[in-house]
Formats: sequence, C-alpha cells, structure tokens
Amino acid sequence: MNLKKTFFILLFVLLSASLSRAEPKQQAITMNFPANIVQDVLTKSLPLQLAIDSNTILGSVSIDTIKELKIHKNKLSGHVTLSGHKLNLVTTIAGHNLRMKIGSLTMNFQCDATIRFDAASQTLYIRPLITELQSTGTEQADIASTIVLLFNNQEFPISLGNFKPITRKTGDKSLTFTMNINEVNLQPDNLLLSIIPAIEVRRKTN
Repeated sequence: MNLKKTFFILLFVLLSASLSRAEPKQQAITMNFPANIVQDVLTKSLPLQLAIDSNTILGSVSIDTIKELKIHKNKLSGHVTLSGHKLNLVTTIAGHNLRMKIGSLTMNFQCDATIRFDAASQTLYIRPLITELQSTGTEQADIASTIVLLFNNQEFPISLGNFKPITRKTGDKSLTFTMNINEVNLQPDNLLLSIIPAIEVRRKTN
C-alpha cells in the first residue's frame, strides 16, 4: 500500500537519526503529512473498489479519483468521482424480482469526511457526507442518488495494521524497529500521526 510505504520511509529516516539517544521504549513520535503528500498517496492508490450492500442494486462501484483535497481541523473535503459497472436495479412486482439493466454510470460529487481511529485494531474509519451530486445523464440521476445514499454518512474501515519491523545493522549490533500508530488527527492542511516506536538491540554472537 502506497500510504504505508510513505510512512515507512519517513519513519526510518526519523528513527535512524536519533539512534544514539534511542531507548528500548520510546514516547510517541508525531509525524506530519502535508495535504499535498496525502493527495499524492490517494491518487496513486486509486481506483478503490467498494462493496455494494443492497438488495435493490447489483454490480460493482469504485472510487476513481479524489481531487482538490483539503484538510481542515477534524475534517477532510474533496471532489470525488465514483463509477458503477454492470449495474442492475432490482424491483419486486407481484412477488417476483425483476432486474432492470442500467449498465455503467459515473457520478461526481463534493464530499466532506470525518475520521475515527481505533488504536486497538489499528483501523481508520472514514465517514463521508456527500453533497452536490452530478451524474453523467439526467435520466440516471435517480439511480445515482440511490447509489450515493448507500455510502453517504456511513463508516468505512481501512486497516492500517502495524508497520513491518525495520532492521538495521550497525557494527556488531542489529537494531530492529517496530512501530504502532497511537492516534490519527486532522489539522489545517496536515494529517498528524502519533506513533509509538520500540527498538530492540541484538549483538552478533561468534
């Protein structure tokens, strides 16, 4: 995952620079990621497939682009393009399920989102609030609105997981860094990570 790789590299540089002062257990380190870096990571991570949890709409939906990302205090905002593929609308008439083929559909909307981080499970929850919906065709506006409502104001989990250990050799010592995310916060134009590192030192044995 590109986001993890970016954090991984920055953390390695930060921790390596302070090896001489390192202790077995560290206090939390705050990492600051400007909005343009977060935007770049999102761009490289998309498209992202989303599951449709509905008995009335079948098919697949993906987030294709997130543009004009802005980070506010405790909130994200951006312009999102969502696309649906092989869509079918399921209706019930006289006890029988009927499928109406819709095909492909593209939706654009402005989106605000709040986040919640659960440190125990290392899971980031994102809750989008969608506004200014636009679909590619006016005749499909109702279908687009129905699809968007499936995701509007719902929490979506993103598993961050623990960072993989980093091992570095210095002379006759082998240093292993392990890191755990403690908090994720949003401040104007910045995403802040609070990370608790631990460093294990092992000496080579002859």
